[in-house]
Amino acid sequence: MNAPADITVPNTTREVAEFGASLQFKDLPADLLTNAKQCIRDSLGCGAYGAPQPWTQSVARVVASLGQKQGASAWGMKLKADPLGAAFINGTAAQGFELDDCHDQSMSHYGAGVVPAVLASAEGFGTFSGQDIILATVAGYEIGTRIGNTVSPSAFHRGFHPCGLTSTFASAASIAKMLNLDADQYVSALGLAGSQAAGLMAAQFGAMAKRFHSGKAAQNGIIAALSAREGLTGVRDVLEAPYGGFCSTYSEKYDLSWATNGLGSEWEMRKNGFKQYSSLASSQTSVDALRGIIKRDGIHGKDVAKVRIGATNMVFVHCGWPYKPNGETITAQMNLPFTAAVTLLEGNAFVDQYVDSKLYDPTIIDLANRIEVYVDPELDAGGPHEMRAVRVEVIMKDGSSHKWEQTYRSGHWANPIPEEDLAAKFRDLASRVLTDEAIAGIEKVIDNLENEPEPAPKLGALLQQVR
Repeated sequence: MNAPADITVPNTTREVAEFGASLQFKDLPADLLTNAKQCIRDSLGCGAYGAPQPWTQSVARVVASLGQKQGASAWGMKLKADPLGAAFINGTAAQGFELDDCHDQSMSHYGAGVVPAVLASAEGFGTFSGQDIILATVAGYEIGTRIGNTVSPSAFHRGFHPCGLTSTFASAASIAKMLNLDADQYVSALGLAGSQAAGLMAAQFGAMAKRFHSGKAAQNGIIAALSAREGLTGVRDVLEAPYGGFCSTYSEKYDLSWATNGLGSEWEMRKNGFKQYSSLASSQTSVDALRGIIKRDGIHGKDVAKVRIGATNMVFVHCGWPYKPNGETITAQMNLPFTAAVTLLEGNAFVDQYVDSKLYDPTIIDLANRIEVYVDPELDAGGPHEMRAVRVEVIMKDGSSHKWEQTYRSGHWANPIPEEDLAAKFRDLASRVLTDEAIAGIEKVIDNLENEPEPAPKLGALLQQVR
């Protein structure tokens, strides 16, 4: 009789869970404390601005209609709900205008999945210190980004939205840390998160659904961690299972080593970045390039004849399609020709460039129709950190040509946004919804977060001081 084959499968899920369960505040490098506070503040600014948007209000009406216990605050409005409802609303708001932070390699936005879950749980489930909040935030980002790396970009190319997939793991990892789950429970929390991971990229072509993927991820992560605490078991090898596991199901190609290599010593959270513009991250290298040309050469959008943008296949698939307005803001924000055109005409691609009146603007559409996006094989051969590199050529009506290459978008970890600009972004977004006193109060709490005994109720109250 032949002996059974010796097949060794890495116990990736267990290793990740043991890291999360054992992580302590004293283990965190000083720069991650700063980074965590930046992530929280940025997410609050994005969420405050996203609160009045119609997609967030739709979710808020659903939550309000359920009559939930009022234990946690919806940001930028007067509504309170239980932590699940608040996380659902706030996660939708934080991802609701393409402003939230971004981890480029895993192609996901963890602030909208982690911060709403952590703050809603901290406000609604008991007493949690600022250190508890920071620790949970770091755990969520670190585990979420690593799991995201294992399936990126294959899961995206199969049509799955990373925010709905890996942010569910990130939220579960955060709340499992807050609830002080042991390693076995942590394994189940991750397993239950994997069973809830979902999100379809077709939503980028004109559906509000993309907005709520992060809200559902935040909510589902809480459900996973709470259920694990109460004894509900999840798939114990959820990451590595060769059939029906997360990686094997969602991606054609995956690399489990991304989840564990350097775990606890090389912090993946350091490669999380922020957004300077109100569009998808894959268009932002082009925005930087066009703004660079405008500043350097003094060109004007009205004088542009055509634009050629060489990009990676990922950028081409993600946003290089022709712009066809359909009344949905998301269609413009996810489209590179529209974003490039409005940048050339107005010099920026922030929130004011995506108001409803511009979605059908004939001048913007005319220029967008003269913008060609194509795959540049040399750029496409780059590594995972260069997946959004572009080569831009602007050809003017007088025949002159202006070129710019941009490898890393502003806000990428290799091209960071200065702290003073991040703070200014928060104030700009928050000031459109919250009072000046609330904004100053939020900044004060976050600046001193590691010394705050119970900051979540303070932040919840401040975030409901609307203009």
